[in-house]
Amino acid sequence: MKALILRHVLIEHAGVFESILSSKNIGFSYIDNASYIPTDEYDFLMVLGGYMGVYESSKYTFLLKEFKIIEHFLKAKKPILGICLGAQMLAHVLGAKVYKGESGKEIGWCDIKKVGHHKFSEDFPNTLRVFQWHQDTFDLPKNATLIYSSKAYPHQAFVYENAVGLQFHIELTSDMIKEWANEYKDDLKEENIDPNTLLNDEYVNIANKLSYKLIESIL
Repeated sequence: MKALILRHVLIEHAGVFESILSSKNIGFSYIDNASYIPTDEYDFLMVLGGYMGVYESSKYTFLLKEFKIIEHFLKAKKPILGICLGAQMLAHVLGAKVYKGESGKEIGWCDIKKVGHHKFSEDFPNTLRVFQWHQDTFDLPKNATLIYSSKAYPHQAFVYENAVGLQFHIELTSDMIKEWANEYKDDLKEENIDPNTLLNDEYVNIANKLSYKLIESIL
């Protein structure tokens, strides 16, 4: 088995999923800002986060190629995992609207609640504290099942056939949080967020364990 990972920013990589895939003898390749549409050699697609918006494809033209890649995997009924921007891209390809959220930027550890059921979330708690760093949101795609929701951003996790979209970052390691806090310090300053509040090894460890369960359920 081989996984294709679409990456948009070098520091926003697959995180803990790298070791999870390796432990399962699943090879993986990164494509940065896709310049071509890959062949059928890949069995699983992961689409990661980034600062660009789905609605900015005229500026970030590589997104147009990535939409086609997602469409290809959907038609082939191969598993897809979209994270943050990746979830928004998945929603877009499925015909849903993506736009800036009315609640502004959501950064840090936030609680979301389980509102639906799917095999990937069977062992997930009813209330889950997850790491967020976004300001865009999306409508729920037609025929998709909403799994997690929150008051500020109702569409936190959804499933469509073999595809899972997560608005939050389940892939993070503690080192990634430190790197993001340094790289995106202007965001934190703008939102008056103390970077020390982002560092929580207990929450990261919980997210990492759930990441294993997620991969086991969708592959």
